[in-house]
Amino acid sequence: MKLLVIADDFTGANDTGVQFAKKQARTEILLDSQQKHSWFADVVVLNTESRALTPENASEIIRGSIKPFLTTPQPPIIYKKIDSTFRGNIGAEIETIMKAAQLSVAIVAAAIPAAGRTTVNGECLVNGVPLLDTEFASDPKTPIISSRIKTIINHQSNLGVQEVDLAVVRSSHLQQNLQELAAKQPVVIVIDAQNDDDLNLIAEATLALNQPCLLVGAAGFANALPKHSYTQERSELPLFIVAGSMSSATIEQVSYAQKHCNASVIDVEMKQIIDAATSEDYMAVLIKKIGQELNQKKHTIIRTCRDVEERHHIDDLCSTYGLTRNELGKSVSNFISLLTLNTLSVASIGGLFLTGGDIAIAVANTLGAKGYRIQSEVLPCIPCGTFIDSEIDDLPVITKAGGFGQITTLCEAIKYIEEVYREK
Repeated sequence: MKLLVIADDFTGANDTGVQFAKKQARTEILLDSQQKHSWFADVVVLNTESRALTPENASEIIRGSIKPFLTTPQPPIIYKKIDSTFRGNIGAEIETIMKAAQLSVAIVAAAIPAAGRTTVNGECLVNGVPLLDTEFASDPKTPIISSRIKTIINHQSNLGVQEVDLAVVRSSHLQQNLQELAAKQPVVIVIDAQNDDDLNLIAEATLALNQPCLLVGAAGFANALPKHSYTQERSELPLFIVAGSMSSATIEQVSYAQKHCNASVIDVEMKQIIDAATSEDYMAVLIKKIGQELNQKKHTIIRTCRDVEERHHIDDLCSTYGLTRNELGKSVSNFISLLTLNTLSVASIGGLFLTGGDIAIAVANTLGAKGYRIQSEVLPCIPCGTFIDSEIDDLPVITKAGGFGQITTLCEAIKYIEEVYREK
């Protein structure tokens, strides 16, 4: 996730979120802070439903809602979506977010020219009429106290507010002016805009500043943000293959993919899995090793069986550790499923291939899947789909019974995922 939008009502969350979605950004609207967004979202829009609350209650909700998003290794750009007619807790919510995110500068560009909302001389105009002279001034829930944006913000916060007029916006020194005002931190900078070109200039200058800022606006400013500020580069990502079957077919398929598709193969030792004293450390070692291969964009296979001879040692393992075959199988499946989940937290993948029924269902359960939505067939009897309501959202998941397929099956699956990314 590169961009977090904090909105104070549902329709506002949607009309701003669509500005990113229409430019092919993966955009998700969360109705409360307890919901989890997918790992592959570019933009997350959180609706706090705080517009009609008291400033104190709104601030409390904002603090609690934003906290989980600030603990990531690379915190997102934050966009405070406000009502274009300044209803709600504008000042209180801006100040709360700035403090929580440790941002010392907020850039306010509230205009939506296409909807008749403009900012001129620091005032909000609706179709050319000062805000205080419109019906929004007498809103039954959140009445307006002024047409001047600075006054509205100061009414609910102790932040200093500076204004930038149209002449500066359209000059060659907008960025320099913003940089100079940013030195008076903490500061909120309210910027005039009459058309989309003005908003484009503001967006460009803001993102070029030498410090992160809180972006504040409605759908207009959101639409002006360049795509690179909220989307990841769409590059081909590797297939992660979890080969949990001991069938000869799967063993041959893995060996063939290693030789002919340049796939990395990492062996998972069953003895180390079963040994409770070392299994946790072993998990960490494997996660690091697998993550390194995947992050180099190499198709990566983990396997639990190198050759058919290992099948004949199962009884010895069971005897050594006092386990039944079923108990041994469950231990391996549980370990592999957790290994898969943990690997996905450190590596980006283009798809997941699961072979072996016990492993496939264990991974599905660990990822929290409520079902499997089939979308296509990679090869006969080998479907590709997505796990429903899972940790990995709509990531392609291919499943295969252990004994199914030809020797080229894994290579064909790799080619299939590569084609999926070329089509995007």
